Amino acid sequence: MSAKRGFPWWTILLGLALICMVCVSAILIGGTALYFLQSLTQKAPLPPAVILTEAPPPTELPPIPQATDAPPVESSPHTGNQEKGENYLVDDFSTKALGWPEFDDGTTITRYEDGQYSIQITKPDYYDWAYIPVDFKPLEISFDVVGPPGAQNGTFGVFCQYQDEDSQYYLEFDLETRSYIIGEFVDGEEILLTENSDNPWQVAGPLKTLPNETNRIAISCYRDFITLFVNDEWVTEVSVQQPFDADGDMAFFVYTFDYSNVSGYKVFFDNVEVYKPVQ
Repeated sequence: MSAKRGFPWWTILLGLALICMVCVSAILIGGTALYFLQSLTQKAPLPPAVILTEAPPPTELPPIPQATDAPPVESSPHTGNQEKGENYLVDDFSTKALGWPEFDDGTTITRYEDGQYSIQITKPDYYDWAYIPVDFKPLEISFDVVGPPGAQNGTFGVFCQYQDEDSQYYLEFDLETRSYIIGEFVDGEEILLTENSDNPWQVAGPLKTLPNETNRIAISCYRDFITLFVNDEWVTEVSVQQPFDADGDMAFFVYTFDYSNVSGYKVFFDNVEVYKPVQ
């Protein structure tokens, strides 16, 4: 007769352990699934971005002023403007917009320089000129001019009613002696228009004492008369003896004395205003 076997308790413990493992696994799997499900349904935060708003409706702009050919009613000698029309030019030389001639052959040098326009002649007893860059025939001009300090090696001036190299009116200035001369060339023959023919150079009292001080010169140059103002003071008016039949061009010129040095003579022009008044 065999001995009686005891109840196999170890099998119960093994079963309980398996059941616990299954429950833990189910909990872990369920929790993981729930986490992923929640992450899919929740939106991720957006990175910072520029917030666009709807543009306001456009407003009506004021009308653009229309350019006119007439010059300002009251023109300032220091306008700070650059304008050109059918019968006027105003230039402070802040840019090269109005197209003054630039030239350098070693003897005549014309250029924009330091917000001004300069003309330099390096050859003794020589002169040259630069035309005012307009398409009309100027009758009025005003401008600032500055010469070098100390003794002057030349003169400067304005050709007006310029027909050709042999026929024109001219006004010439010497800043060292504070004097001027006005004359006319007709077919190469010079006619002096200043009052005293024995000494055609006349004193211009309003000219500044120092040549390197700024002087403002205003000239009316019509076919039958010429008027000169210096620093807003009337200086003279002369009658033209042989008026030309048609209006001519206008130009700045510079002349060197026969004893001028290697640098010659140079002046600066600025704040130029040129007009042909409408009749």
